[in-house]
Amino acid sequence: MVASPFLIGASLVAIGFLTGLSGALIPGPLFAFVISDTLKQGALSGPLTILGHVFVECPVIVALMVLGHELMNSYFRQFESGIYLIGGIALILMSSCMIKEAKTVGSKSKGKEISNEIRNAKYSYNSSIFAGFLLTALNPSFIPWWMGIGIWWLIYGFEQLAVTGIFLVALGHFLSDFVWYSFVSFSFSRGKNFFVGRRYELTMLVIAFFLALLGILFFVKGAAIYF
Repeated sequence: MVASPFLIGASLVAIGFLTGLSGALIPGPLFAFVISDTLKQGALSGPLTILGHVFVECPVIVALMVLGHELMNSYFRQFESGIYLIGGIALILMSSCMIKEAKTVGSKSKGKEISNEIRNAKYSYNSSIFAGFLLTALNPSFIPWWMGIGIWWLIYGFEQLAVTGIFLVALGHFLSDFVWYSFVSFSFSRGKNFFVGRRYELTMLVIAFFLALLGILFFVKGAAIYF
């Protein structure tokens, strides 16, 4: 019995969703940023950050399907060292900004007043979209994930429903990111009254340390490839 196109399409979306979720659940720079940004801007930070993330994913998906795995891998290897070095420096700089902000909050107040002042400030949600774009573009593990895991599901989708199949797998992948990071952002926004004063400072310092560690690891790997 041949499955209907509807069932095949639904299965492709499910495959994209589950595959994407397996990657989204692994903590990384995007996860750390969403937490810190949510504490300042609110629950919309997660989905808007992923919007910036998707802006990078779309051309990568197109490039993989047009250029193919081998040619895409060849291009990546040419610039691999630079990608790791730039990505590492960017994460270290971001972590230093977080540390500075956390120290400023800690020095101004021990209680809720300054933390509430930060959250009530007029932040631009455009910064969340831009950060999602930048953190994805500068993440050295992003393209290898698509070359090593993502591309094979895209090819499977193409084998099932041609271009529509690719679209459905990608759609499922995008949905997994939106669902997970919306959940993370909503959860932390609900508990933001807990993250005030000293708790806010310590939370930001932990996130900054995590980003700095990733940045150092990326930088060292890039330098090792270069030399």
